[in-house]
Amino acid sequence: MEKLLPQNIEAECGVLGSIIIDPEAIVQVAEFLFPDDFYRDAHRTIYEVIIQLYEQRQPADFITICDELERRNKLEDVGGASYITSLINLVPTSGNVEYYGRIVERNAILRRLIEAAGQIAAVAYQEEDADVALDKAEQLI
Repeated sequence: MEKLLPQNIEAECGVLGSIIIDPEAIVQVAEFLFPDDFYRDAHRTIYEVIIQLYEQRQPADFITICDELERRNKLEDVGGASYITSLINLVPTSGNVEYYGRIVERNAILRRLIEAAGQIAAVAYQEEDADVALDKAEQLI
């Protein structure tokens, strides 16, 4: 039985929903949370839009996020406006956004460690010189 990669979809939804109901909440996670930290592609895309709006000093609310996703022809890919609405409905307040963000970040780190471990195993099988294999393994981490 294959194990699922570390993830917490609810925490991802919590981050996105918190930011959508309170665009200022992005300030609490923007320094440590990146689009690639999200496991679900739709969440990664939505967060990319939020970050772009934040960097352009524009509010990242329901209307602006949907508008930008539509402009990119990605709104339906992420589940449509109804999915964005469902993210809003999942969180009563943005007060826990940093906590949710740390959960997402932690799971992303674990996924990267698993990926690096697989690459290290491949290097160990391919490389005959232990010192060279160790150097390559250290670079992967």
